[in-house]
Amino acid sequence: MRPEASRDSRAPRVSRVFRAVAVLAAASAALALSACSGSPSSAEPPRHAVTASPTPTAAPDPFRKEPLTQFTRYVAIGDSFAAGMGAGEEQGKCRLSPDAYPSVFARKAGIDLVVNAACAGATTSDLLKHQLIALDDRTDLVTLSIGGNDLGVAAIAGDCAAGKAVACRNQVTAALSLLNVLPDRLDTVYSAVAQAAPNARIVVTGYTLLYDSSDPGAPDFQTSTAINAATLGLNEVIRQAVEERRAKGAAMTYLPVDFAGHAIGDRTPWLNTSGPDIFHPTATGYAEYASRLLHLLGKAQ
Repeated sequence: MRPEASRDSRAPRVSRVFRAVAVLAAASAALALSACSGSPSSAEPPRHAVTASPTPTAAPDPFRKEPLTQFTRYVAIGDSFAAGMGAGEEQGKCRLSPDAYPSVFARKAGIDLVVNAACAGATTSDLLKHQLIALDDRTDLVTLSIGGNDLGVAAIAGDCAAGKAVACRNQVTAALSLLNVLPDRLDTVYSAVAQAAPNARIVVTGYTLLYDSSDPGAPDFQTSTAINAATLGLNEVIRQAVEERRAKGAAMTYLPVDFAGHAIGDRTPWLNTSGPDIFHPTATGYAEYASRLLHLLGKAQ
């Protein structure tokens, strides 16, 4: 933001979100071109090299790189994606499953999952009211998934599962209209989590795209494209909110998850395709979330 711009005069965050989504392909192409551009090789320095002046020491990354141990105290919070809804053997009103990604990750990483306080249907407000109590200054690692229910995804799932294409698309449009209120809610949540667990690294997981929309001739192409667009918008809002909080010193990072080749419409989807758990990962899908966490954080040493 320019120094002269105030909070009230800056462009709405949601417009930045859609601009960011629209330029993803262009950015990828630009990166590819820059990678192929001819820059001097380190083996062949410029003929008239000039000694560079010392550069200021960069501030340390708040999301520190450190190994996990068997004593790492891990707490999971969030919504149904963190609770494991759709994975099977869910228990209680929060639909907690032993195959939720926090449980799978903790087992594979060899760390101590103190509690999975996530709950199906949880909004940002619910997390603030009911889940922060699980965190304290002894917590070493936090994962969270939140934001979808603030946009009314339950209504979207209900109409889409019932085959109500028009109602489904209308719900998606309504969800997109709510994206402008989400950044401030997420910032409040991320700030509260960082304060409740001041010594923890915090990993915020994104929502996987639900559909393979590569076939324009598919009967549900318009609906699936609309749902994927809403998911992209939601993930971009989450990513930006995480980056803003990290820039302020929070030990936080965003972890995208993609079920490429295993979305709804593919031969072996890692998502429930019907019933009350529609749009939620299967046990295999949650295992993929756990694998992404392992790739990011590693195993206990």
